[in-house]
Amino acid sequence: MTSRPSSSRDSASAPPSAAPEGLRARRRRETAQAIHAAAVRLVERDGLAHVTVDMISAEAGISPRTFFNYFPTKESALAVGPPPLTDEQRRRIGEGDPRPRRVLADLVDVLIHHLDEDPPLSGGRRHFRAMVRIASAHPELAAVVHARFDAFESELTGVVAQRLGVPATDPLPALLTGLALSVVRVGLQQWSTGGEEPAERDGTHGTPTAAGRRDTDEPGDSSPAAELRHAAALLRTLLSDQPE
Repeated sequence: MTSRPSSSRDSASAPPSAAPEGLRARRRRETAQAIHAAAVRLVERDGLAHVTVDMISAEAGISPRTFFNYFPTKESALAVGPPPLTDEQRRRIGEGDPRPRRVLADLVDVLIHHLDEDPPLSGGRRHFRAMVRIASAHPELAAVVHARFDAFESELTGVVAQRLGVPATDPLPALLTGLALSVVRVGLQQWSTGGEEPAERDGTHGTPTAAGRRDTDEPGDSSPAAELRHAAALLRTLLSDQPE
C-alpha cells in the first residue's frame, strides 16, 4: 500500500526499452518501502511527535532530500494505501465475461495478487499491526488512509462498470466491488491476527532489536495470500448454489 512517486526527470531520460523502466520502478518501490518501514519503526518506538524527517532518513539510509522525492511529509510516509492498479490488472478486471459471478471471481483474484505483492504487507504481521496501531492513535493519519482506500474502491467500481457495460452509478458494480473488498478485509484480518503473542494482546510488543525487529517476531512470517484465498473460497461456497 505504498505511494508510487513519479519524477518527470526520470521519465524524460528513460530509454525506450521497457526493461530499464521496470528496474527503475522496482528501485523506487523498494526505496519508498524502506522509508515507510523506517517511519513505522521510529514512530512505534518514539511516538509521532518526536520523530523527524531527518530521523526517518537516517534510519532508512537515505538523505532528507531523497525522502522528499518520495513523500512530502513524515505523515505521508506513514499513511499508506493500496498501490494503483497496473494496466494489466485493469484489463483483467475490465474485459471478459460480463456475467456478475465471473466478474467477481476475476476481481477477487486480481485483488489477492495485487495485495500479496504490496510492500507494506510483505513486511509481515507485526509491521501491519504497527501500521494499524499508529493510524488508530492518530485520526489525521486514519483519515488519509481511509481516503486512499475510498479512491481505490471508486477506481475498481469504475473498471467493473466498464466490463458490465453499465454506468458507474449503477448499484451492481458497487455491490461486486464491495463483496470483493470484503474478502480482502476478512482475509487481512485473519492473517494479521495469526500467530499473535499474548504480550502483544496485553499491549506490549517485545524488545526492539538493532535490525528494527522485535524479539516476538516470527522469523518466517507468512504471506497474506493464503488467508485471502481462504476467504475467497468461503465466498465461492456461499455463492455455489446461486444462479449465474
